[in-house]
Amino acid sequence: MSPTDDTTPDATINALKEDRLYCNYQELLRWIPSLKSDIAASSEDYEVKNLMKYLNKGADSACGDDAAGLKTAVVGWLMRRRPAPEPALESGQKTGHGFYHDVTARLICPVDYDWSNLHHRANIRNFHPEYLVTADCWPRFLYKNEKYDPSNPTKGLFENKMLIQAFRHIFTSPSSANSVDVVDDTDQEDQTPMEPPPKCQRDSSEKRSRAHVAALIGMKSVSPRAIAYTAVQLHFALSSCNAWHIIDEDFDYEKFYHNITTFFEDIRTTQDKAAISKLLLWWNHSVFDRVNVSEYCPQAIEKMSVAITLRRGRDGLATDNSSTV
Repeated sequence: MSPTDDTTPDATINALKEDRLYCNYQELLRWIPSLKSDIAASSEDYEVKNLMKYLNKGADSACGDDAAGLKTAVVGWLMRRRPAPEPALESGQKTGHGFYHDVTARLICPVDYDWSNLHHRANIRNFHPEYLVTADCWPRFLYKNEKYDPSNPTKGLFENKMLIQAFRHIFTSPSSANSVDVVDDTDQEDQTPMEPPPKCQRDSSEKRSRAHVAALIGMKSVSPRAIAYTAVQLHFALSSCNAWHIIDEDFDYEKFYHNITTFFEDIRTTQDKAAISKLLLWWNHSVFDRVNVSEYCPQAIEKMSVAITLRRGRDGLATDNSSTV
């Protein structure tokens, strides 16, 4: 096999990276439509680099703010569970969190392992090669009620209430995240599948608060990439790592992010497409409630009464005109 053969592993990896970069660029253009013309108008390379520097600076600042906010919020959500975590989790620092505390450990433990199994627990903490915590396994906090069914691995995936809370905390204000209480209901079965979390009535002071992130950036629907970003931030908040690293021990956050976007975007069958559409509808109902319904679930207006009437009117007029010729 020649070094330039397109089928080499390196060539495949590079092609995948290029595809991801292009998709990321297209997504960025969706949020900043003027970016393409700004880049084209920059005659010097340093101008483009300067533009990228400011974009990266803004992104890093936003990520840092999100991480700092979730670090405190997550502890508050967990401490409201009953029974309360013992020992108590501290919001000021993350030492003793992650796999050093049973509550946070259970949430970030891969579903492939059983944290309640003392053998598994010891091997995870001792970095046994057969029990490594990597992005190749979904963490339990992604699943509805933290329950995983090996015979149906997609059941309840990305339907976790704490994940919804984290999304709201980041995009629709910290106060909106508190409208869903995270309770220790792992032993209860919901009566209605895919039921959105309950909503709390906002008071007048909340209505007068400054615009939230979703409003500022024009977000009117939940995107898979926003879910992936939230999952990364929540995993980091539950971990014991005090400083951000793309790779935390054996866990690769970049790979974790791409695994999630692939789950939502790499759809192969009609059945998968329907399942993803249903999941995203649940997400949008959970986050935006009755707001922006026409944005995240547009009607097929060509099949509705006005369109049908107009078509029939035109068809009838055309028929009448042809009959008089």
